[in-house]
Amino acid sequence: MSLKTKYQNLLRRLETNTLEWAGLDIGSGSVKTIRGNWNDHRFTATGACLVELEDRDPQDPQKQDDLTQAIRLCLQKTGLKMPCAVCAHSGPEVVTRHFRFPPLPEEALAQAIQLEAQQMSPFDPDQSIISYQAVPVSETAAESGREGFLVVAMREAIEQKIEWVRAAGGKVLLMDVEGLAALNCLQACLSQTGDKTVGLIHIGNRFTTVSILGENGIPFIRDLTYAGKNIRAAIRQQTGLSDPEIRKALFHTGGLVPDSDALRTALKNAATRNISEINETLRYYLTQNPSGELKQLYITGGWAMSRPFVELLAGALPIRVEVFNPFQTLTIEAPPAQESLMKQSGPALAVAAGLAMRTIR
Repeated sequence: MSLKTKYQNLLRRLETNTLEWAGLDIGSGSVKTIRGNWNDHRFTATGACLVELEDRDPQDPQKQDDLTQAIRLCLQKTGLKMPCAVCAHSGPEVVTRHFRFPPLPEEALAQAIQLEAQQMSPFDPDQSIISYQAVPVSETAAESGREGFLVVAMREAIEQKIEWVRAAGGKVLLMDVEGLAALNCLQACLSQTGDKTVGLIHIGNRFTTVSILGENGIPFIRDLTYAGKNIRAAIRQQTGLSDPEIRKALFHTGGLVPDSDALRTALKNAATRNISEINETLRYYLTQNPSGELKQLYITGGWAMSRPFVELLAGALPIRVEVFNPFQTLTIEAPPAQESLMKQSGPALAVAAGLAMRTIR
């Protein structure tokens, strides 16, 4: 390595060490951010913001203006001197898969990953971004092969999200996968659990993400396209209620309000496909990983705060279900209003928290 290259690497490290960033979760229904810091292997949350977005047509110019303003407000609320963020993507534009190769020298691994990505990815290789992580192995294990996971994403989708942040005056330092970020948050908060396999279901506005981390350290991520927006639409069609009325009925802290058989039936009908797809995904994972023992599922996302929905989900899944609020475990040192937001809306902020926990080298 030349002296010039060493100097440039040193400058990059110094620049990174002086940066602060927030986890920025840009969804179709809301924008969320969490700021925090690591100290002595403990993460402390120091700021939070959540901005709801109106349900507009994606082609409506006001949709972009709303999104830009929401991102700007979230970055401002964190109090960063420089508005830097770690973001993530989910949905059909990103694919996460496990890989396993026979013994390979380190220099051949990257080429093997490229070939594997081309075979399993539905995207044009020239329009894709590929990243991977090999699971650390001992010398003995290395003799039997290499394994890990790779991520392939559509370049256009990633660049669009980076541009949204730039338009709001911010800068994206790192792009992650939402399912991986949620698992990152879960692992940080459940470090004392004895379970070797942990599972999480994140139910957002557009996507339901099933994330499972097996004892081999390799994540399984599946994004399902039936989620909160579809459930609301199905309830609206059955009952004639408006979206604000549905939100008020389903997300009341005391349960379903008004508590009517008609509304419960509408919710059950609307959630049937969502629950069926989750069950199918769990069965697929357990079939592919017969030695994995999944004892509990943690629920996050905006719909984790709907008690009637969570009760319905818990009764329909074969595994114990628990709503996961990371801020019941994490230390909080934030202004009172932001601390209250974390405690009340913690399940919806799990991805943003997982992004804020990322480290950049």
